[in-house]
Amino acid sequence: MKNLKVMIVVIAVMILSFTTGCLFRSSSNPAASEVAQSQQLAQIVAQPQAKVMASAFAKPAGRTYTYSKCGHNINTQFRQNVKRLAGSLKVCLLGADSTEEILISFEKMKVKPDSGSPLRVNIDESTISLLDAAQLSGVLADAQLPEGVYKYMEFYVKDAHVKVNGETKKMIVPSRKVRFFGKFEIKEGYTTVLAIKFLHRIIKWKIFGKQFYILIPIVKISSTLELKPVDPAITDGDVSGNVESFVDASKLSGATVSLDGTSFSVLTAADGAFSFTMVPAGLYTLRVIHPDYLDYSFQVEVAAGQVSTVVARLNPAVIRSNVSNTGWFSEFFPYSEANGTYAEVSMETPIKIDFVSLAFTKAEVKFTGLYSSVGAARFNTFMGVSQQVSAETDLGSWWVGYNATLSNPLGLYYASEAGNEYTVDVTELVRSNPSSAYFLAAQNLDFADIKLTNIQLSIYYR
Repeated sequence: MKNLKVMIVVIAVMILSFTTGCLFRSSSNPAASEVAQSQQLAQIVAQPQAKVMASAFAKPAGRTYTYSKCGHNINTQFRQNVKRLAGSLKVCLLGADSTEEILISFEKMKVKPDSGSPLRVNIDESTISLLDAAQLSGVLADAQLPEGVYKYMEFYVKDAHVKVNGETKKMIVPSRKVRFFGKFEIKEGYTTVLAIKFLHRIIKWKIFGKQFYILIPIVKISSTLELKPVDPAITDGDVSGNVESFVDASKLSGATVSLDGTSFSVLTAADGAFSFTMVPAGLYTLRVIHPDYLDYSFQVEVAAGQVSTVVARLNPAVIRSNVSNTGWFSEFFPYSEANGTYAEVSMETPIKIDFVSLAFTKAEVKFTGLYSSVGAARFNTFMGVSQQVSAETDLGSWWVGYNATLSNPLGLYYASEAGNEYTVDVTELVRSNPSSAYFLAAQNLDFADIKLTNIQLSIYYR
């Protein structure tokens, strides 16, 4: 019997709560007196609810793209049907960083392709000093080699000497060979330039009172490809490529691409592509302009008979965070999506902003305040770089609590039934607190629900 009475009371409370909620959420807005009555009734029938503690908001671990100084790539290749010269190898010797003057003579060199027997490369016999550390000491070889990939080289040393206290001493080179591994390619129309630098070590060894000097060669190699000249009758080249966003690599249409000092100018297509043909050979400044992105320019060399393929990446002129909404909240009115004095959202930028490389000109946050009844309600807003509200109810994209550690106040604002839109300048706040995620907290100063919608942070770079 006792349990039956308890069930009747619970059912009555549920019906009363449901009826009151329907009255408030009707299509016509209730009068202020009805709101007050509903609030009083809610305080009577509302039962204590278990508070759900929400975990602190975790900032993203990292982003794929960084908003910093953008860049470009330029690749050069021959036009189709252009006659190309055979590929060749040019071997240069770089001076070594040394306190001793080392004189070394090479008599021959061999290179080993990926498959097949080693090939001999002739070297003009001469004595080269390794003391000069600044420039190329000399060209060891300039040879025609079959196209392909090679995996190591071998030098044969004829003589080696070192000057000690003004006196020239003979040095021993073990096995009279200097071998090093490192792949390089011989390609039609190009000269493969191998720059070789000796990072040697000298061992002094005394036997029966006689001083011996032993050279332990340590070699560092670098390889570059140089275009060979084409038919002298060809005096122009081509420039083509793509323009894309530096943020997400999406292709940008409607960008103006031009070569300074010329009549070459074009808009990029839907796939971000552009092309210039028959451009006189020379060095040009390529300029890219887009209404939604920062201007970008760089130098591109047009070589006769060549096609320079360009990928230009632009930074957006404005970086905007995600759009957030708090949903309905209040401390006292029981029909809100969550009860609490404070609500908070995160405003995350889609990329990691590099505040050092690029200086922004302005930062602002926009939001709309909505009131669930007629008239208006007051609310405070605060912005920080870390979570401010002690979340007790987590609704996924926003959370509510009764306590907060509030950082930077943005001001007192009003929510209305129609919605009041606000734009607040936060330039100095962002400049003093650079981050890729900001948090906007709202404090409801009224009894009935309010909601902040269309919350977004924008950072302008021009």
